[in-house]
Amino acid sequence: MKKFFISGLLSCSLLLGGVMFGPKAEAASKGEQAADIGRSLIGIPYVWGGTSPKGFDCSGFINYTYKQIGVSLPRTAADIYNVGKSVSKSELKTGDLVFFTTYKAGPSHVGIYLDNNQFIHASSGADKVTVSSLSTSYYSERYIGAKRVVENGYWKYSNGKWYYYENGVKKTGWLKDNGKWYLLGADGVMKTGWVYDNGWYYLNKSGDMRTGWLYWNGNWYFLNSSGRMATGWVFTGGKWYYMYGNGVMAKNTTIGGYVLGKDGAWIK
Repeated sequence: MKKFFISGLLSCSLLLGGVMFGPKAEAASKGEQAADIGRSLIGIPYVWGGTSPKGFDCSGFINYTYKQIGVSLPRTAADIYNVGKSVSKSELKTGDLVFFTTYKAGPSHVGIYLDNNQFIHASSGADKVTVSSLSTSYYSERYIGAKRVVENGYWKYSNGKWYYYENGVKKTGWLKDNGKWYLLGADGVMKTGWVYDNGWYYLNKSGDMRTGWLYWNGNWYFLNSSGRMATGWVFTGGKWYYMYGNGVMAKNTTIGGYVLGKDGAWIK
């Protein structure tokens, strides 16, 4: 994630609400809380039909663990598999539920994903709550999917400002949502206008990061595909342009012996 800090490369008039803040630590997500609770239960015996610290089966362990963080789930692995949001293996986060087909077809076993390809579960094979790896041949061959059942992130409009909450906590810093980048200050407020983060970026009124050409305050600027404001030579649309150090496009001038026309493009 990009780190947010102050710079004085452009004048204050360029900021347009881009007041700078330092990074803010975020509280543990519900998924992380569930994982921590699960770890505290390691070693408890496996008991078929068990739903308490006296003994758990796989879904009983999941039910008990998530109930501690205020999340109610169906009783069986098969029914739990029908709730939440499906996530790919490459996008697993701590607290996601991982499912396997074991003693019968369909989702018949479930565990809580930790990190580094590991998950915690009540295992009949180990006869206790234990940590296993998704990479082992047994589980990799029987893995059928994962679900995210903890609260997803959401936008909230309050007192004329937009905030983004993740697991009930205001998010800060850069956020990618629906394929678009947003920047949230240390107070959680969504930024708009020019902002600096190891380079200048422009955020639309809707808060999403701008790329490509931008006409602002009577001048043209170019934002790279990363969103960062370009300086120096830029090749786009089959033409060369030159952007001064403050990001403004040069036009009707000569740069390094190259003539730029009234549209800013190099005249070959």
